[in-house]
Amino acid sequence: MIVLGEQSPRWLREMARFVQIKNLLFVYGNVHDLVSFPIQTDGEVRWTESDLPVFFRRFLDGLGYEVVGWADPVEDLSFATSEMEQVFEGVERSHGDPAETDDEGATRKAPPAKRWRDRLRLPQLGPVDWNRTIARIASGLQNTRVPCAFVIDLASRLASSPDRLTRDERTLLTKVLKASLASREVVREDGRWNNLLILVCDKLNDLPTFLYLNNPRARSIHLELPDRDERARFIRRYHPHFHGGAEMGEAPEATVREFVDFTEGLTNYEMRSLVSLSAKESIPVTDPKTDAPNIRQLSEMYKYGVTASEWDRIEIGKLGEAESFIHGRIKGQGAAIGRVLDIIKRAKIGLAAGDSRKSNRPRGVLFFAGPTGVGKTEMAKAMAALLFGREERLIRFDMSEYATQQSDQRLLGAPPGYVGYEEGGQLTNAVKKNPFSILLFDEIEKAHGSIFDKFLQILDDGRLTDGKGETVYFSECIIIFTSNLGTVARADADGAGIRALVTPDMPYNEMREGVLLAIRNHFNFVLARPEILNRFGDNFVVFDFIKPPVDAEIVDLLIEQLTSAANANRRIDLVIEAPVRDALVELARVDPRHGGRGVRNVVDFALVNPLSRTLFDQAVPPESRVCVRKLTDLGEQSPTRFELDIEAVTP
Repeated sequence: MIVLGEQSPRWLREMARFVQIKNLLFVYGNVHDLVSFPIQTDGEVRWTESDLPVFFRRFLDGLGYEVVGWADPVEDLSFATSEMEQVFEGVERSHGDPAETDDEGATRKAPPAKRWRDRLRLPQLGPVDWNRTIARIASGLQNTRVPCAFVIDLASRLASSPDRLTRDERTLLTKVLKASLASREVVREDGRWNNLLILVCDKLNDLPTFLYLNNPRARSIHLELPDRDERARFIRRYHPHFHGGAEMGEAPEATVREFVDFTEGLTNYEMRSLVSLSAKESIPVTDPKTDAPNIRQLSEMYKYGVTASEWDRIEIGKLGEAESFIHGRIKGQGAAIGRVLDIIKRAKIGLAAGDSRKSNRPRGVLFFAGPTGVGKTEMAKAMAALLFGREERLIRFDMSEYATQQSDQRLLGAPPGYVGYEEGGQLTNAVKKNPFSILLFDEIEKAHGSIFDKFLQILDDGRLTDGKGETVYFSECIIIFTSNLGTVARADADGAGIRALVTPDMPYNEMREGVLLAIRNHFNFVLARPEILNRFGDNFVVFDFIKPPVDAEIVDLLIEQLTSAANANRRIDLVIEAPVRDALVELARVDPRHGGRGVRNVVDFALVNPLSRTLFDQAVPPESRVCVRKLTDLGEQSPTRFELDIEAVTP
């Protein structure tokens, strides 16, 4: 029999308590999984797993229910044994047979119910007459002689949409409610029972609220995912069934702890799948030579389809050169680079803050803030190139494109039945394709509020369920958010202007505090979502304005790239002399608010465009040496504002 005590799961103890005082129970949550519960045999308590039909049969039978019926939208009412079916037929006869009449007025007897085990072999022929089925259930609930309990499985499928019920659906569900309200109590010398109706659904809001709202006879019970204790029991019981586990026998405590950490969020069925995967791929859960746990390799094979983490392939020596690598691409952001390097090293080590468990959260979370054009996106590209060998591992989302109410469906995929369901979501598809990547959410403050709910789950749990019901894991990603809050003027809800809190002439520390203040105000008061702000923690990286002499360094870098491109693409030996370089620096300093992107625009406008024009007009051939000696600004009124003094030596 099932043990009902402190060692039993919370949902089981809750169910045992409320079957005695309620007539209508809603069981929802992890209902398609195997459920784990303790049973007592020969004076010994052991744990077992089964699906819900088997569990309810054992549970309700142990409580003394003599009739336990089971039905779902495609299978009519059935019973565990023929004896139980006969008892129910006697209940029906004593309360008036809910048989119907045919078109000629003759009585039509309800067909005999199948036993549960027969349902596995014999499909239902024709649609279920749910009006008759509910009438039969109602007769059992109203009897006062025989304790009866009925379970309606897949109850979520009884309604196409709880907010838009068809007339037939509303009538049917109203009959379900009426049957539960008319339920009676069975009182005999050997005990007393509530006749019981249990509806099993995916989510409670899959059913219309009139079934449970303000209904004192109803109680909802959430079936949770396996907790830490349950996962620990699982590995101790099944350790011999993993590859190499039979020779070792009992699971070492280190293996138990690591299994519990790495299987957070998995169902009992998925943990059983780990056992099968371990045997099929010959991946031991415990190293037989060292007794060291080997859960990570197995879990990553299950989650991502890989046997080796790309984080393990990153050489420590390569990260030792990370500072010089990033400084070669990002100019003038020493403070930001230092914070980023800390996150990179933490991501490589894989430590989690707050407890000793392995973290299922993303490898790293960063919030890049500061003016436009100062290297925020370039920093993310540099990180992707450094960690994963190519910039394509940076997956970028411009959050201004996700500002509408249904934007979360574009990220995660549309729900079943909606347009685009089969395509999946842009974010979830990208992470499933490249689970080891850097995700960049640009200008996060422009996203719709529904998006932030998804970010909460990603940052806390490291996983999301897409529109197809598939779980996508983010625990091997680095996630970067960017914003230029506080650095640009904006308009408020009334259309009035809000000036920027920071300016280029501020010292960095003062500028940093102004940017962080703007971010806190936006999330606390504009979005009213302080919980999002808390998830970012102290991972804010504030980039400074591009100031002298950094702007000159960027000009030098762009000139170097230009000369290299001229040599590679046109086989032209291009030389930019110092006066031209100095003129470009002066032009770049006219408006420092545009940052490095503004410097690039100046170089394009004042150097690249007139240079390309001259090379084209003069038909300069390959293998030539081109020397740019002087840059002349003809003024904004001139059709060609900038003019170059060029000396070309042709072969």
